[in-house]
Amino acid sequence: MSRAHREYFNQLAPQWNTKVSDDPVLYHYLVRFGITQGDTVLDVGAGTGRLTSHLANLVGLQGLVAAVDIAERMLSEAKWSMQHNHTVFVCSDICTLTLKNGCFDKVICFSVFPHILDPQSALHEIYRVLKPGGKLLILHTRNSRQLNAFHASLNGVVSRDVLPPIQKMEHLASQAGFDSQTLSESENLYWAEFIKPESHRSYRLISK
Repeated sequence: MSRAHREYFNQLAPQWNTKVSDDPVLYHYLVRFGITQGDTVLDVGAGTGRLTSHLANLVGLQGLVAAVDIAERMLSEAKWSMQHNHTVFVCSDICTLTLKNGCFDKVICFSVFPHILDPQSALHEIYRVLKPGGKLLILHTRNSRQLNAFHASLNGVVSRDVLPPIQKMEHLASQAGFDSQTLSESENLYWAEFIKPESHRSYRLISK
């Protein structure tokens, strides 16, 4: 994300939880994705913790959730609302993580991918921090056409943010080294699930 994105979401942080309601279906989506007890999970674009709390409950005390966001005020709201001691909060751009290689079982990007300025770099970085056999889910509760129209109707930096159609997302993920698992785009769901192969295969490196 850009500095402008960071400022945009920092300004919204105090009111965010009153503007965005928690959809009860999100918990079931996490179960469907396979989040289980003991998992280590990276929550990309965690914001005020809308998804993080569900993840922490699912992984239990033997697991760990790392909530990452570029907007420090959003993370402050998340910390204030949660008391899970197996959740850590990291203020960072997803494209420049300081986390170790191969440390996560699963990574989830919920309602964040359009705001990532360099999606290819982000996918390479996610690939790096996933364990072999680890899975990535890019999830939205609207399809790309609906979401892009919604963003275009807003003021500010997010008005130009675009979610690629799922076929394009598959191509981007493949370029980063991922294999496709489940790809589905319907009126109320964008589900792009990928896996890091157990045996590392070569892939085209992007220029930094």
